[in-house]
Amino acid sequence: MRLSKAGYVLLGAGVATALTLTGTGIAAATSHGSPQPPGPVVHTPKKVTSASLCRALFAAVNADGTLARAGCPGTTSTALGTGTFEVDFPRDISACGFVATVGLSTFGGSEPASMITDAGRAGNTNAVFIETFNATGTATSLPFHGSVQCPPPNRSGKVKILAGNTTAIVSVPGGIASDSVGLAMVQTNAGVEVQSVVPSVTAGTITIRLNKAPTKAVMVRWSVVS
Repeated sequence: MRLSKAGYVLLGAGVATALTLTGTGIAAATSHGSPQPPGPVVHTPKKVTSASLCRALFAAVNADGTLARAGCPGTTSTALGTGTFEVDFPRDISACGFVATVGLSTFGGSEPASMITDAGRAGNTNAVFIETFNATGTATSLPFHGSVQCPPPNRSGKVKILAGNTTAIVSVPGGIASDSVGLAMVQTNAGVEVQSVVPSVTAGTITIRLNKAPTKAVMVRWSVVS
């Protein structure tokens, strides 16, 4: 295997290899000038699901910490103490930004002047730590809305398959869910076409197969949607 200047994986005769992109991050913070109460260290599950790929990361939380509604299945909320909350999402949010505002989850009524702060939850890169205060700055349990904005993952690209080969395996950033669909198309006119694109949930890959081996290298564009 060798890597071209353009970043494509070149497949040698009889060999299928994988193109992998990874990213790591840790979010730990304090808010309102005081440390967060300690939380358990939580490791993101390796298994990829539709929930873990969900991008509608928002939550409306009641004053008692119960979840009124959320955008992604698997989102939970917890009251940690007076005016302190944790909102857990079904995916890593360490590369994302957080926004929160005090407000009722209903479509009537209003909240008096108040304050809110947010930060990544110490020891848990899937969660946001929220503190709410009344107008005088006293910790008070208040309802709120929170939103997490994340950069979209790059779930598309190109792979080059050399002459004499029919298969390429691509590791998909963010993994594969059970309902993911892989798409691929030959970008050069070489008398071959994509026969199948087979996702693997456990491996987090797609296997691209041509209908026959090309007589010269072909470029295949791929993408995954969930």
